Amino acid sequence: MRRLAVVASLLTGTASAQTVDRAAPPAAVLEVAIGETVSRDVGFALGLQCDDLSVIRANLRTAASGANVFDVTGVKLGDTVCRAGTAPNRPSYVFRIHVIAARRR
Repeated sequence: MRRLAVVASLLTGTASAQTVDRAAPPAAVLEVAIGETVSRDVGFALGLQCDDLSVIRANLRTAASGANVFDVTGVKLGDTVCRAGTAPNRPSYVFRIHVIAARRR
């Protein structure tokens, strides 16, 4: 019955964003300094897509454990969004990446 209510609300345009976006994975926020590299385990995700590659250098690699790892290095100040996992029927992770100034040593 709930499914019928969701379909009806979609057809009438009264669905809330929470109902419509339920299937979208939540975005993890990564803060990376210029010249710094941050890594996150993304399991068996395959494929990588980023909005703006001018602010970061991004890489998806296989670790020794056999799982995939998303590496991101800050290049210049700015923000971008990356999705690790673009292959159908595989895990998908969304990262909001904020590049900050290099840290003082």
